[in-house]
Amino acid sequence: MVKKGRTAKHGIETAAAPAEIGQLFAEAVADHMAGRVAAAIAGYRRIIRLCPQEPAPLVNLGMALQALGDMQAAQAAYRRAVAVQPQSAAGSNGLGMVLMELGHHREAAAVIRRSISMLPDNAESHNNLGNCLNHCGHRVEAFPSFRRAIILAPDQAEPYNNLGAALVEDGRPNEGILAVRRALAIRPANPEAENNLGNALMECDRVDSAIAAFRRAIAQRPDFADACTNLSGALIDRGETTAAIAACCQAVAYQPAAAAAYNNLGNALKADGRLEAADRAFRHGLGCRPDDAEIHFNHSAVLLKRGDFRAGWLEYEWRRKTPQNPFRHLAFSQPEWDGAPLGGRRLLLYAEQGLGDALQFSRFAEVAAARGGQVVLRVYPSLVRLMASLPGVAEVVSNEAPPPAFDLHLPLMSVPAAIGLGLDGIPNRVPYLSAAPADIALWRGRLARLSGLKVGLAWAGDPRPHDRDAHLLDRRRSLHLDQFAELAGIAGLTLVSLQKGDPAAEARTPPGGMVLFDGMDLVTDFADTAALIANLDLVISVDTSVAHLAGALGKPVWILSRFDGCWRWLEEREDSPWYPTARLYRQVSPGHWESVLRQLAEDLRTLCVQTGACSTGVLFEPQDQPPIGQNN
Repeated sequence: MVKKGRTAKHGIETAAAPAEIGQLFAEAVADHMAGRVAAAIAGYRRIIRLCPQEPAPLVNLGMALQALGDMQAAQAAYRRAVAVQPQSAAGSNGLGMVLMELGHHREAAAVIRRSISMLPDNAESHNNLGNCLNHCGHRVEAFPSFRRAIILAPDQAEPYNNLGAALVEDGRPNEGILAVRRALAIRPANPEAENNLGNALMECDRVDSAIAAFRRAIAQRPDFADACTNLSGALIDRGETTAAIAACCQAVAYQPAAAAAYNNLGNALKADGRLEAADRAFRHGLGCRPDDAEIHFNHSAVLLKRGDFRAGWLEYEWRRKTPQNPFRHLAFSQPEWDGAPLGGRRLLLYAEQGLGDALQFSRFAEVAAARGGQVVLRVYPSLVRLMASLPGVAEVVSNEAPPPAFDLHLPLMSVPAAIGLGLDGIPNRVPYLSAAPADIALWRGRLARLSGLKVGLAWAGDPRPHDRDAHLLDRRRSLHLDQFAELAGIAGLTLVSLQKGDPAAEARTPPGGMVLFDGMDLVTDFADTAALIANLDLVISVDTSVAHLAGALGKPVWILSRFDGCWRWLEEREDSPWYPTARLYRQVSPGHWESVLRQLAEDLRTLCVQTGACSTGVLFEPQDQPPIGQNN
């Protein structure tokens, strides 16, 4: 949170004032310096009545009113000072600071530039100009202003602090840390700098150090609502929801209209499974800031998870206005589809989030086509070949190529809002995706030597280290292969790896006694994975794209869901309205998979007995896998 530095300018700007006026001014300044602001304001106003053309009392009155938080009155005082003496650098600088506080950053920048033209070596003005430019989104221009302020006043902390905050916002947190630490070296008791340091450390995923910085800020200034809010976010990331809730409550106690604190409170309560309370928190936040896209989007997860789909989809549309949406700047000249009959027009539906999202929501292509048009589906390259099997699709193209001609467009995940989808209206006929017969036959040959119950296993998602939120979520949903060690002792069970990415390397060293077949090196896209799954009896997956693929193929799938499970799995259900063949295994407490995996192993043993798989044995040892390449 960027904080603006202020340096009071005391001292009358004319040597021609009568002695008694000078004495009155000195007394008002003394009151001001001693913190007797009300007395100082009364003194300044008395002098202004006596000397209405004197700018110095007006400037100091503006500063006193600004200190009291009366920005409108302060603005009037500064404007009058500038009107009395247009060359008053102090008046222009003060006016610029007030305009910044009022959110008029562009006008503030112009006024402060005028101040700098009159007094070019005023470090405070350069610092304030940097803040204005940063708030206006002109960050590249802001950096020279902060650095100029540092050159002019190297012993001042604020320019370093503000430069550090701007560097963090510019995606350069390591540089930001260096700048903010310099501010703290100059002025160690600096809660604003500690707060900025915490923000920078968070961006570097140094959560423990960030929490320590936020707590130092709060210790120095207990009513620092921004630091309390930031602390709550860090605690949520660390899974300490109870402490996070307390930090949010502290923030709103000191700043009742702190929308960001209510947003974090809602997130913490949602992670804790308290959806009703989370709903109230998000609604409070929206009462403070009705157009906050992030709060609306987070609120949608609560509504959708509770099954309130019609309201939830409308809130979900706000995702398109959040900074995290990679398509927020996408501009097609054609209009968006509103769910109305297509009348033969071509509709472009495009994937926008993860692979699993595209697999789940691709079902709506058929729904759209049924409204009388041609559907063009634009998806990730790894999905193109598989999506050709989707009913209702006229054409499937890669999102790495320009889209073909179309009349209307819509993101795939906006179709439910466009058609007013309710919980009872989910199109869940499966399979709606299928592998090519030739590919299925190829994988049948590769798996021919396996016997017993053939169960696919995907134990981890994509860590996505470039996306901090996604990376944190992946930590909560993903496991390691060695956590499935209990499956090694189940007679008649052959596990088949469905794992891609870096975690796939774990398949080379499975737990002792585990029968694991790994042919994923031969998988080039989701069409290949679909053909492999078609030859399996069951799929077990964490909440990742493999779970959605198995469900879309109509294959029995057991999904391991984290405690704060995704909204799409609803609440306290073992089944899924999205995939009739799915079964949910839910964590009963955050981070603890032991009971889930114990139940999973028990159910697999029962299934092996029921199907007779336990009497068939296996045809190869885990360390002696068949030469799959020969069937290629």
